[in-house]
Amino acid sequence: MMVSIKVLGGDGEIGGNKILVEHKGTRIFLDFGMSFKQNGMFFSEFLNPRKCSALGDFFEFGLLPDIEGIYREDYLCHMGRFPEERSVDAVFLSHAHADHAQYIHFLRWDIPIYCTDATKIILECLQDTGSNTFSDLIDACEAFRFYTNRNGGLSRVDRKKEDYIHKRDFCVMETGRRISIGSLEVEMIPVDHSLPGACGFIIYTDEGNIVYTGDIRFHGSNGHLSRRFVEKAREARPKWLLCEGTRIDSNERDSEADVRDKITGLLSQSEGIVFVEHPIRDIDRTNSIFNAAKANGRQFVVPLKLAYLVEKLGSHCPFCLDEVKILVPRKSWGLVTKTGMMQEQVEKDYATWEREYIQRPNSITCDELKDSPADYVVSMSMWEIGQLADIKPSNALWIKSSCDPFCDEMELDEERKQNWIRHFKIRHESTHASGHANGEELREMIREISAEILIPIHTENEDFFDDFIEKK
Repeated sequence: MMVSIKVLGGDGEIGGNKILVEHKGTRIFLDFGMSFKQNGMFFSEFLNPRKCSALGDFFEFGLLPDIEGIYREDYLCHMGRFPEERSVDAVFLSHAHADHAQYIHFLRWDIPIYCTDATKIILECLQDTGSNTFSDLIDACEAFRFYTNRNGGLSRVDRKKEDYIHKRDFCVMETGRRISIGSLEVEMIPVDHSLPGACGFIIYTDEGNIVYTGDIRFHGSNGHLSRRFVEKAREARPKWLLCEGTRIDSNERDSEADVRDKITGLLSQSEGIVFVEHPIRDIDRTNSIFNAAKANGRQFVVPLKLAYLVEKLGSHCPFCLDEVKILVPRKSWGLVTKTGMMQEQVEKDYATWEREYIQRPNSITCDELKDSPADYVVSMSMWEIGQLADIKPSNALWIKSSCDPFCDEMELDEERKQNWIRHFKIRHESTHASGHANGEELREMIREISAEILIPIHTENEDFFDDFIEKK
């Protein structure tokens, strides 16, 4: 059987990558992500696919391909379908962003998932700290199942019933080591992107080799990884190149070094507290903010989810949790700032994973930020913005260091954020570097790798690839 490459997600859109590669009876997926574009056509933050329909809503609205032998049995049975034999040998994840990895929730738990160590850690953090209904990423709890309780009646299975929880078969890949999957060999090559653990893949077959870029850039703190990837890809002399093209239509240049320098300069000119809005899992950006704060004699303050991620990443993060302050927000009854409260009552305001951070030596509350505002740089987002009402900032600065809104929901969030900023009379600045290579860099990469066949993915501007696609 000749090599077959089917782009089942990521064709004509940014994200949602689901690429099925078949050769001589071996079938693998490259990524299995969520399509923001397709999801946004029918659903929103407050209107989500129904869990009661199992896979039904996802099939109905084209969010998932209806393919036999890849989905979890509990969902299939709930839909009235019979169990199916596994039809896919493995899934290879390029990184942990939702548009590349979120929908592994729906996959059978006996399908091996190959990724980097950092990618697995990030997915674990997402499962542990998330509130998403569809967050069975590292393991899976059987849904729509009953068990016989002590009274002889039926109870619904939940995560307290360990017998119904299944560990996914995660396999951590190492640089330079090929993995054999049936008739294929797969090599992982690290790349620079806007979160740790990102990689591309080279798939070796006797019909020609395949290069998959994943999401890639050259202007971050680890640009050397992407340049090495291009070298390895060229040496493989691929027949096919699956190339991301998020910014193929733009030659705008930016860099993480420029972002760090601008934040450093803005901090030096600020007299009050500074808030920085940034992608929480972009550790490269987080490190830029950390270093800018340190250069200005300020302490960097992180929210609980970022604290959890930094600690879990360990050596994958360039700084350790002890070097920053952990902001413990008022939640539920807001007892953390009440004097004389019993610890057990304070802890009831927080999720189990949050409780270990309440009494750390470097944990602080909004009261301390309010008392010494000029001492701090605070990681901030729309999820945390309510704390401004406790901090009551004066003479403050807000630095937006994230991408511009690209959908209606993000536009509404931006408008709400601006209302908060105006209410507290906070000055607003911005600086950002994309997680994706620009058009000039992508074209140079395509020329250097020099594959026989180019397959654009992760782009809404396929026509910008026309000069190269003529090589088919």
